Amino acid sequence: KIALLVGNNRYQHHPNLMAPVTDVFELSLLLEQLGFQVVSLLDLNKAEMVTAVSRFLQLLGKGVYAIFYYAGHGYEHSGRNYMVPVDAPQPYAPENCISVQRILQKMQQRQTALNLILLDTCRKCQQALSHPQGFVCHRKVRTSPYSCRSEDAEAYELQDGEFSSGIFMKYLKKHILQEKKVTHMLEDVLEDIGRDPLVTGKQVMEIKHTLKEARSLTDPI
Repeated sequence: KIALLVGNNRYQHHPNLMAPVTDVFELSLLLEQLGFQVVSLLDLNKAEMVTAVSRFLQLLGKGVYAIFYYAGHGYEHSGRNYMVPVDAPQPYAPENCISVQRILQKMQQRQTALNLILLDTCRKCQQALSHPQGFVCHRKVRTSPYSCRSEDAEAYELQDGEFSSGIFMKYLKKHILQEKKVTHMLEDVLEDIGRDPLVTGKQVMEIKHTLKEARSLTDPI
């Protein structure tokens, strides 16, 4: 069980965010309880994101449960989802960002038992994806087994004193430790987000998946 968590808060050319640092910290603690080896990184430029993903992929192999989580700015272009490094210029352009689909494709090539990509990003003006044994999920959110926010949906942050967290993480924390199929767990998160009066009609979680086996994050490895 291996997880790479990336949270981009402080951008050079885009509005700064508050929630990713808190969300990465909280998710890392939860995944460690589930037996995952976790690497958490903050405020990465494009070269650092490429290196981190490359080293993460080297750790994957047959039977591995792999999770990649990203919180930060993101967008969709020509049907592909992109994560925005902290040094990406204005306006967003694919050559300055990181393709989510490419990461999922490479994860699947490693013959892992489970691939879960959680995208806690905006996908405004731009959708997440699906492949065998792979997930993607957005704060707007989608799982393929990938989950992410729906197209044109914003991602909302909650302020609690000096701390801030995303709506997606608020409900993911509630369900992630439960012993149930990953897709069912994410569907429960989706339903809770849909009932939240703060984001009703404003934020949507989207899930795409091709998971056939009853894989759960609580599975002993």
